[in-house]
Amino acid sequence: MLDQQTQTELCPGDIICNTSNDKRVLFSGSVSKYEVGMTVAHAFGRGNGLTVECESDRATPSVGSCSESFNGLMREGGEQLTADLALLDLDTASCSVANTVWWPRRGHSRTLQIKICKGQEIAEDSGVMILDQKGEFHYGCIRRTRFTDGARDLYDVLGISASEQQEVAITKPGDSGALVMSIPTSENDTVYVYGISTGLYTMQDGKSMTIANSLWKVIHEISSNRRYSPALKVDDQKNIDFA
Repeated sequence: MLDQQTQTELCPGDIICNTSNDKRVLFSGSVSKYEVGMTVAHAFGRGNGLTVECESDRATPSVGSCSESFNGLMREGGEQLTADLALLDLDTASCSVANTVWWPRRGHSRTLQIKICKGQEIAEDSGVMILDQKGEFHYGCIRRTRFTDGARDLYDVLGISASEQQEVAITKPGDSGALVMSIPTSENDTVYVYGISTGLYTMQDGKSMTIANSLWKVIHEISSNRRYSPALKVDDQKNIDFA
């Protein structure tokens, strides 16, 4: 077993790599006592290995594998829900997880704890921030809370733009896996995660949005299905949260 000091520390926003196809996305955090990590499903399939991007003079450590990958879910009523969520089986002997983000930028003194926003509905025009692949925050608001475009396999997702007036995406290619978080206040050091960024959407008029899954809706559907719920390694839905 590796000594604690030699462990790789994983944080939301760190770049991770699929060893089967070299796709690189962002780590989204962990639940269930740090054993179950999360990222986007379009980069990982069941059984794919997982490494963490490091500086060029260090070896790229292996920290686990993908245990389950969900692209779309069918609700009991027959409606579809875009999941785009991969669950990762983390090797806690070789990596540790810190479910915190530095703010206002990486390396600053204030750290924020992340929690899942467990409301089924999110207020439209809620202010949000997204931590990109370079460790920088981008700010915007949720313009669509239940956006659907069946032609692009998008069902009940979040659409995020720069502002209420400016419908421009706030992420770029390579930011998949980034957390969509509430904006912190001076009262406490907790921010709430609304979703995980899964891509970009461009409309015919040139307007664009950052697309994200609705994280709690997805987790609720997975944990309610006996076929899928064991992958979360929790017995009670109410206990599911970032560890």
